[in-house]
Parts: sequence; structure tokens; C-alpha cells
Amino acid sequence: MSGKEKNMFGVFTEEEELLRGEDAPDSEVSVIKVVTEVLGNVKSGTDVSNIPLPASVLDPVSSLEKSKKSMQRGELLPRIPKMETPEERFLGVIRWILSGLPKEKFGKKPYNPILGETFRCCFKHKDPANGVSYLVCEQVSHHPPITATHLNNPSVGWEVNSVSKPEPRFYGNYVEIKLNGISRLYLHDLDEEYHLTRPTVFQSGLLGIGTKRVELMGLSYVVCEKSNLVATIDFKGKSFFGMTGVQHSVSGSIRKLDSDEVIYEVEGVWDSAVKITHVKTGERTTLYSKEESAEDAMHVWLPPESDLEETNSLAVWKKCSDAIWKKDAKLANEEKKAVEDAQRYVQCTSANLLRGLWPQR
Repeated sequence: MSGKEKNMFGVFTEEEELLRGEDAPDSEVSVIKVVTEVLGNVKSGTDVSNIPLPASVLDPVSSLEKSKKSMQRGELLPRIPKMETPEERFLGVIRWILSGLPKEKFGKKPYNPILGETFRCCFKHKDPANGVSYLVCEQVSHHPPITATHLNNPSVGWEVNSVSKPEPRFYGNYVEIKLNGISRLYLHDLDEEYHLTRPTVFQSGLLGIGTKRVELMGLSYVVCEKSNLVATIDFKGKSFFGMTGVQHSVSGSIRKLDSDEVIYEVEGVWDSAVKITHVKTGERTTLYSKEESAEDAMHVWLPPESDLEETNSLAVWKKCSDAIWKKDAKLANEEKKAVEDAQRYVQCTSANLLRGLWPQR
């Protein structure tokens, strides 16, 4: 497939696999070694969002780029406004959310975006009537890290706006990353707004104790006041030593917002299949199946290198990413440090300007 897409969001000519960058070669450096050397003196419970990590534990993608994962089964999203009833649309929203959850690799993390870093891409739908969906992200704060994201489809008439405030805390053998913030999906023609929250990410086994795994844990909510519906999804997983529980498992309920009456019970494995049971009738149906929705997968379209802004993630981290792909850890660390040093210089000069301390020429 080839093509060129130009609009208010820019030019997009480069087609890629949506998860490209997460299949980069692994470093031969031990995760345990990195944790003990870099985080060995960090107190338990410390926020580690601003502690630099070596390139050996990095995937060659910025966390801004990770936002595109919400469109792993992006063909599901344009169908939602076309569903007949509020209940069908509500279930459609949950289906899309489950399809776009990030499945991460143990011992790997993306780059921390610099202040003002941006990322943009688009998704071309198979049905011409569904047009093109556009994604734009910006890092609007560095300390603390805050990302603003806008996903838009002018042809179908929906948009998603979100603010993400990740809070990673180190607890020795595991890291807990609270994905604070909220997403709002708005269906223009129906005037329906859905509020979505995210579960917490756990990466455990960093010191070799227990099972090495990355899990989504805790509660996530979906609320639509106009439809009078709320969903509570409880993300679970295996136990500390992996002896009990099911990895990536979920359970929960879909209820009426005003009366708390349960309509559906939810249960399954989010990266495989999730089923719902109608409480009154006992009917059990599949809400989401990764296998059955394979045809809804999408590729991502990126700007050509000649059209990249200086702040675009693909430009900011290009040299570091190239080194990671070449398995040149020394060069990757040098290029990563160069980006971080430039960020510190900008922050320092900006602070001096605010204080009136800009050096005289």
C-alpha cells in the first residue's frame, strides 16, 4: 500500500507496522545488573520518573509513540457511532479499549520525552467512508511528566482527548507505574462523552525474585452519563511467584449509573478474549476476541523524514534509535546523553530568563 495524506495535521507518506520499534534486538546487559547499579541506592517507594537509565533497557521509541497502540484494532472505533443503541455503543467503547491495551516487554521501557517533544501519525481506514484517523501528542510538562494526546476522525465524527501523568515508583523487585489522568471519547453527532481511566502497570522480578512479568493491575472505569452506564474493570494477574492466578485476567461489571443495577458481568483475559454475561437472562457472549478482531488491525502512517519537525520524537531520538538497532550500546548512551544534556540546557536558560539572570553579551 502506498499513498500520501496531507491536511491540517501534516504530510504522511511512510507506512509501518504499528508496533515497530518494540521488536528491536535485546541488549546482552542483565536487567538485574542495571537495577542494582542504577537504582541500588534508591529508597523504596521513590518516584523514578527522572532517573536516567542506560540505553540497554530502552526500546527505540518514545513514550509519545506508545499512544498509537490504542489503534491496534483501530477499525473498531469508527463503528461505534453507527451502533443503534446507547448500550451497544457503550460495549463498543469497552471493546475498543481492551483492543488497544499495551502489552509490554519485561526489562524494557521507552524514552522519556523531553519538554515540548511532539509526535504525529495517521491511520487510514479500509472503508473510504471512515476516512483517516489522526493522532497528535505533545509532552507539555517534564517535571512531572505530562503528555497531552488528541486522536481525531473528522469523517466519522469522533475525537479522543487525554492527559496522561505517569508516576513510576521503585520498590526493589518491582516498579509500579500509576497511569494517572483521564481520556475523553466524544461522539459529535450523538453528543455522547465517555470518560476512561487506566489501570496501573507492574513490572516485577527486577531482582530475579519471583516471576519476571509485566502486568496491568487495579481498577479502570468507563463512564457515560448520557447513556447512564458505568463499567468497572478489575485487572488482575498471576501471584508474586506465579503459582496462582491467570496472567492478564480481568473481571468486572457494567451497571446503570443512577441505580447501580448490574446489567452485565465481565470476565476473561484482555489480550485473548473477554466475555460478558447478561445478569437477567444469563446469556454469555464474547465482548472482545483478539483472534476474531485480527482483520481490524491497522498500520500506522508517519511523516517523511524531510517533513519532521525538530521536536518530533522520530527526529529527537533518531541517532539514539539508530544505535540501538545496531546494538551499539556505547553510542546509544552517548546519543541519549546528548539529548538529555540539551534538555537540561534549555531548562537552565529558561529558568535564568525568568529570574532576570540572562548573561549580558
